[in-house]
Amino acid sequence: MSTETKDTKETKACPVTFSSIFGYSKKDDKVDSKKTSTRRFPWKAFGGLALVTLAILLSIFLSGFLIIKLPFKILGGSLWIVLKVIFSPIGLIASLFKSAPKPLIPETTGLTCINSMELQGWEVLTLLPGSDGNPATVKYTLNSPTPHALSVVDIDYRDTRVDILSNGKYYGSTSDFALNKTEFCGEDLNKCIAQGFSTGTVIIPGGKQNVELAWSGKDVFPGTDKIVWGGDRKRRVMWKKDLCL
Repeated sequence: MSTETKDTKETKACPVTFSSIFGYSKKDDKVDSKKTSTRRFPWKAFGGLALVTLAILLSIFLSGFLIIKLPFKILGGSLWIVLKVIFSPIGLIASLFKSAPKPLIPETTGLTCINSMELQGWEVLTLLPGSDGNPATVKYTLNSPTPHALSVVDIDYRDTRVDILSNGKYYGSTSDFALNKTEFCGEDLNKCIAQGFSTGTVIIPGGKQNVELAWSGKDVFPGTDKIVWGGDRKRRVMWKKDLCL
C-alpha cells in the first residue's frame, strides 16, 4: 500500500508566464540594457549648435559696430565739407597775393669760347611728351678737358624756349619771345632768328658734364605749367655743340 496521502498533489508548470503577459522576457531585458549602455554624448549636434550660436553672436557684433561707426563717418564727411567751404575762399585770396616764383639765376662761370671746334653740326631735336604730359627733358653726357658751347634755336612755330642745366646746376636759357602760334619759319635758322624766335648759346664747364635741355615754353593752360599741345604733340628746335679751345 502506498504511503502518500490524498493531500499530496503533483507539481505542474504554469502554462502562461508573467513575462508573456506583459510582452517582455529576461532576454529582452538584457538587450535593452546593452542598448542603454552603448549610448554616447551627442557631440556632433552640440558642435553644430555651438557654431550657429557663434555665427549669431558675430553678426550681432558686426551690426552693432557698423551702427556705431556710421554716424561718426557721416559726421566726419559733413565736417570736411564745411571746412572746405570755409577755407577755400581764404586759399583763393591768399593765392592772389602770392609772390611770383623767383627767376632762375644762371651759374656765373666767366667762360668764353672764342676759338672752337665743331663737335656736332646743326641738327633737329624733337621734344616729345614725357610722363608728366609736358615735353620730356633731353639729356646727354660729355666728358672733355675744356668747356663746350651748346647752341639752341626754336624752329617751326614761335612757341618754345629751353632751359639748360648740367650736373644739377642751371647755366641759362634761350632768349625770351612773344608767343605766336601763327608765326612759322620751318627749319630756316636765319628766318627763325629774324622773326624773333627763341635762341641762345650756353657755355658748359669742362670735365664730365650731365647736360639737360628742359622745355620752358609759354603755350600753357592758364594758371598752370601744363603745355597746350594742339594737334601736333611735339616741339622742335635745332641745336649744335662746339668744343672750346
